[in-house]
This record gives sequence, C-alpha cells and structure tokens, in this order.
Amino acid sequence: MSNTSGGKLPASVYRRRRITVAVIAVVLVGLIIWGVIAIAGLFSSDQEGSAAPQATAQTSAPAESTQSEEDAAKKCKSDEVEVTATTDAKSYATGKEPVLILTVENTSKRECDINVGTNKQEFLISSGSDRVFSTVDCLQDGEDVSLTFAAGQKENARFTWNRERSAPGCKAVSVQPGPGTYKFTAAIGEFESKPVSFTLE
Repeated sequence: MSNTSGGKLPASVYRRRRITVAVIAVVLVGLIIWGVIAIAGLFSSDQEGSAAPQATAQTSAPAESTQSEEDAAKKCKSDEVEVTATTDAKSYATGKEPVLILTVENTSKRECDINVGTNKQEFLISSGSDRVFSTVDCLQDGEDVSLTFAAGQKENARFTWNRERSAPGCKAVSVQPGPGTYKFTAAIGEFESKPVSFTLE
C-alpha cells in the first residue's frame, strides 16, 4: 500500500536534504571569503603602488638640493678672501733656508668657510719668467680641510724651502738656484696673493 496520509518520510530522504543544504552553505561561505580577500587585495595593491613613488619623490631630490645650496652659501666668495705672501727675512745667507708664510684672511663681515687643505695650498717661487719651485710638484697624500672663518679671522701656514728646484710631476732637476732675487707667491685654491721679493746670497 502507498503512504497517502502524510506520514513520516524515510530517513534517507532527510539525510540527502541535510547533505545538500550543508554543501550549499559551504559553497556560499567560500564565495563570501574569496570575495572579501579579492577586494582587500585590490585596496592593498592600490595603496602600495601609489605610496612608494610619492615617498621617493618627496624625500630625495628636495633634501639634496637644499643641502647643496646651504653648503654653497656657507663658502667664502672671491671678494671675501685675501691671501698674503711673506717671508721671515728679506735676505738669506748661503745655506740659510727661507721660511715662506701663506696668510689667508676672511675680509667680509660674515662667517664663511674656506678650504685650506694641502690640496689647495701652493707656495710658488719664481725668478723673472723662470718657474723655480712649487709645493704642488711633489705633493703626496694631500687633503681637503674646510675651516669656518669668523669675520676678520686670519690663519697662516709656513713652508721652509730647501733652496732646491722642482718640476711638475716631481721630475728630477739637476740645476739648482743660485744667488739672486726671487719672488714668492702664495695661493689657496683660486685665491692668490701678490708676489713678494727676497734675496739668496
């Protein structure tokens, strides 16, 4: 006989229904999770892609440009520096070595920087058109030294000349200076003194 009076369905039917509902629920949850992850990924990739170039553009070039401008402003200008050449005597007896004195002064009314390192110093001796000696000819391990000069500040450097010639590239020179009048010119980079005369006996 068939069941037409609304009796209970077999247990297998309920089991199939529960399985179907469970599968649909799992699929829906999976779709929701995938959608959330996809949307979050789009937002994070947009933010990362746009933030990095902005940080680089804002922090690199302007800072470097500002620093270089500040350094340039601190340097003494050509009309703010005076270099003077002097010697410790006017005449030197045979065997006496002249002491050459380079003096650099900040003649401005402001504080500024001057590179006074050995890379920039030159003690030059000449006789007429004859270039007799220069400290740059045999310079080794020179260095840059930037000093801050107050307004009106003076500093000096001394060099004792052994009364020998030199040549560019530190080439050997056989002929040595004899008695006579010589001129000493001092320089610090682009800043050059007027020549001062002295005599070797």
